[in-house]
Amino acid sequence: MRLVPFFLSALALCAQTPGKLPWDAAAAVPWKAGDCGPLPAPPRVEPIPAGAPIQARITADGTLRVTDGRGMILLRTGLPGRPLQVWRDGGIRVESPGLMRFSGRSLLTQGIGALPVKDLDFRPALEGLLWILSDDERVITLIHPATAHIIYLPLPGGRAFQLVFHPDRLELRQGPESGSAECWSVPWMALLPQLLQLGRENPANRPSGTALLPFPKG
Repeated sequence: MRLVPFFLSALALCAQTPGKLPWDAAAAVPWKAGDCGPLPAPPRVEPIPAGAPIQARITADGTLRVTDGRGMILLRTGLPGRPLQVWRDGGIRVESPGLMRFSGRSLLTQGIGALPVKDLDFRPALEGLLWILSDDERVITLIHPATAHIIYLPLPGGRAFQLVFHPDRLELRQGPESGSAECWSVPWMALLPQLLQLGRENPANRPSGTALLPFPKG
């Protein structure tokens, strides 16, 4: 009779409806179809300090891990698929994604008042971000390693996408292998709510107190 509770528990677990994956619940992006614009000038590249404290590592099988300077794991998650293309900041292509370093602060962590919302080029506000296209080709995975926040931007129907980072918008182009030359774009201002969400402080990353310093600063 002792086996009865075990079997009842097993049946209850099997009957549970699996929850949605996080990228399946992502808010829609207002992509607008149109002609492909001319390729923009590359964004300004700020040198990454050799001792930048935040490290992000992407594996070929689609695992992402973010750690701080103490070696503490801030984020560990699976991507929607195997990584195909990776960019950082405002459009810098990462040819061999593996271990990447990031600063612990960015314009996004300083709030909307620090963002160049009135400038012609918004891309400096994207410093510190990591953009990933996976082979599932359904979403862009967007990570802010400094805060360990992650969001997903659903893609329109299509395949073999390329990201183009214009000063005023993000553009999607289908590669030659797709057999199509369609383009979609979305203004950076339309993505501002998602970007501000990435900049929020992550309570899980606050330093722990001790008996001598129960409420540490920062």
